[in-house]
Amino acid sequence: MIKLTKPGFVKLPGSKSILNRLLLISTMLDQPLRFRNFADCNDISTLSDNLFTLGFEISDRQEFWEIAATHLPPQKVKLHILDSATALRFFLARLCVWEGLAFQLDASPQLKARPIQPLISVLQELGADIAGSTFPFQITSRKLPGGTCSVPANISSQFISSLMLIAPLLENGLTILLEAEIVSRNYILMTQKMMQAFGVKVTFQNSKIEIPGGQKYGQNGIFDVEPDFSTAGYFWAMGALAENWIATDAWSEASWQADYGFWQILQRMGAEVKFQNEMIWLKHGRLHGIDVDMITMPDQVPTLAVLALLADSPTIIRNIGHLHFKESDRIASLLTEFRKISADIRYRANSLVIQPGLQIASDTILDAHHDHRIAMSLYLLKILYPQLTITGMESVQKSYPQFITACTKILT
Repeated sequence: MIKLTKPGFVKLPGSKSILNRLLLISTMLDQPLRFRNFADCNDISTLSDNLFTLGFEISDRQEFWEIAATHLPPQKVKLHILDSATALRFFLARLCVWEGLAFQLDASPQLKARPIQPLISVLQELGADIAGSTFPFQITSRKLPGGTCSVPANISSQFISSLMLIAPLLENGLTILLEAEIVSRNYILMTQKMMQAFGVKVTFQNSKIEIPGGQKYGQNGIFDVEPDFSTAGYFWAMGALAENWIATDAWSEASWQADYGFWQILQRMGAEVKFQNEMIWLKHGRLHGIDVDMITMPDQVPTLAVLALLADSPTIIRNIGHLHFKESDRIASLLTEFRKISADIRYRANSLVIQPGLQIASDTILDAHHDHRIAMSLYLLKILYPQLTITGMESVQKSYPQFITACTKILT
């Protein structure tokens, strides 16, 4: 158990998932976009840097943030995305309909290894001019008629969201037919709700999404970005292991982020949970193994896997095959690193089966595999076992550079 002399609190940055969508929508507005709760991380900075190249600037107005078009982009634009699959996939679709410009789109070595071809194929079927079969891609923007397309839904919801976001610009709109099992459905719902918040009609029923063409995004007032509950999960898990309460910002009962529901999983495992003063508080309770489907919360799987080692009975984490396609192959990463600490972990039938127990020698070194989610999850073990060494912690820059500082503040 983590010993704390006093309760701890973490002020969360804005949701990275919401901000990525918000910044893309800003490029399709006729006026500057104002919002509250930004996030200082590499995933957002690579998006904002490329938006600057395209003529947009993000500024802090003290009471709110503002993104506005301030200068014209060159007619031939070179863009480079660093490690953010969301930015790459969203940008790819957006550039195809950014009329009057020609683009060269390149990406980091890590991103080049992640799936992108299914999205390119769909965009080309819709009439997009994307040349080349490898990075850097050459894109000549044009007006696309829209129509109907089929998209594999079992690899990444970002393929679907990227098409949804540009659909209002298509003359005939877009009907998206989702093939195979839908992973991360809640992220598609997040995209739908954000588009609706900006006045766009979107219907999503069963495996079909329909967005009429000829629509325009519009904004009234200042957009409030939810706290990042993907990041909150690490601190909620820390609370579940601590003898004193640990709190983060809370939100209304209905968050747009699927990861908001992670506190309920921790409560099922035995953690104490309470809501007070617009915060959510967690504290240690005897942890029990659970059988849980994580298809809607893939980012929380590594954290749940760590807690499973510390429970009093086995845990089964189901429907996680799409974790093969994240920043690392997260299933392979967990299997490799857990076996270094003598953990009994097995992957079968699209599920992880984890028995309680681990052994950490004084010279044990675990690797984060250049994956921010793996890094922050493994750091929970280091808090409990200070003799543990974790390499690759710099990967937290991707989503939450202040992670170790926030942990240290709680622990001291």
